[in-house]
Amino acid sequence: MKIDIPLGVRVYNRKETEEIEYILKKIRKIFERWGYERIILPTFEYYDVHKRGLSKNLREKTFKPIDRTTGDILALRSDFTAQVARYYASLKEKDKPKRYYYLGRIFRYYSPKSNKLWENFQLGLELIGVPRLEAEAEIISIAVMSLRELNIKNYQIDINNIKIYKVLKEILALSEEEYLIFMDIIKQRKKFLFYTDVNQYINDIIPSCKPDKTQISENLKSLQKKINDNVDIKSFIDTILENQFDIESLKELINSVKDYSGLMSALNELIDIYSILEEYEVNENIIFDLGEPREFSYYTGIVFEIFIQDFEKQIGQGGRYDNLMEKYDGSIPAVGFAFNILNIWEYLSSKNLLNIPSKRDFYIIDTSNNKRRAYKIAKKLREKGYNVARDILDRDYRKSLEFAIKEGYKNVILIFEDNEKEICLCKRVDVKNLNNFEECKELSCNEIDCEEIACKKFDIKTFLESIKIKEER
Repeated sequence: MKIDIPLGVRVYNRKETEEIEYILKKIRKIFERWGYERIILPTFEYYDVHKRGLSKNLREKTFKPIDRTTGDILALRSDFTAQVARYYASLKEKDKPKRYYYLGRIFRYYSPKSNKLWENFQLGLELIGVPRLEAEAEIISIAVMSLRELNIKNYQIDINNIKIYKVLKEILALSEEEYLIFMDIIKQRKKFLFYTDVNQYINDIIPSCKPDKTQISENLKSLQKKINDNVDIKSFIDTILENQFDIESLKELINSVKDYSGLMSALNELIDIYSILEEYEVNENIIFDLGEPREFSYYTGIVFEIFIQDFEKQIGQGGRYDNLMEKYDGSIPAVGFAFNILNIWEYLSSKNLLNIPSKRDFYIIDTSNNKRRAYKIAKKLREKGYNVARDILDRDYRKSLEFAIKEGYKNVILIFEDNEKEICLCKRVDVKNLNNFEECKELSCNEIDCEEIACKKFDIKTFLESIKIKEER
């Protein structure tokens, strides 16, 4: 009988789930400290509505189920930002600023050969209604604070400004078709003189639509001529494709384009945001990567990506999207970013940086026929905030004790038939600490791994009174 699951999804076991939840809890705490409130968005919407906020590439990756009743095409959520934009546009009273955060799954189709998950976890936020660069600085600061909370120190934030490409389009007088080719090549970090053959371009870039080679060839030649005819701009493009910049080298780059006010303005925005981040004391590990445009077409200004220096996958991304709202209702400035939670988890797990205390506080094993003592003890412990499970299988208590220790319970309570007032409390401890506990006479350790277990006898009343109310962490 076939019981496996489809490509693109996976199951997370208890330990993995606890680790992912730990990461989410840490980041959510930072989001809420900065005044962001969670909203819960639907997993699917009407495709005709959802697609307004998606790039062509993302539309093609979107799963599209059919409404059985109406025949309408639906869309499994492939992007949260488009959803938040639609939600805000639907509000009668659009107070500003609004600070939202979201948590959930996104669904995107990838070729099976890519070995990418089709279902992923995102935790992100949106700041709506603020046109100033302080908005970008705020969300980048929150990203940095979140990484610090997770004890990730070797991160790198690559910042860019989409306005640079818009200005280049104007300077070079590019048609829309030429601009699309221009951006394709930029994304691949290719030099423009490299493409002397349209087939070479098509093989390298692989446009998502079926290419019209004749038209592409004409546009490619026209694009190359316009760039080669402007020596200063060609030099600028080659420079940003070949280099990444720190704040000092970025200032030098500005000096090289003094004759182009639009480029100077876009580059100065990067200088300005760095100054704000410096004031916030979160300007370490900032790189300006001007040859890396973001994938989503709705970005209009500052964009950024977050990496970890010894980890190949991106862990976060975001930017400004002032024009996205008008696709739903009016033009409203907004910025946002999202963490790829699974990539963060993969990194922390691979580096053994997720030593999370077990949530499993107590496991009660009762060998007596009258279970009232077990009920009472469990009830009292739960009232004090502890997680308590009872062993309700009919088996030898040694097997139950082995199970509890293996499953990661911090404490195991043993109740025996012939002792109504006392219990044995067993803990998994370091061998060095075994002297802290006296072995219960009732407990025979011959059939269990006693080197990892220490036990001590307690009066039930004294034990319950000694247990303090559990503090939330």
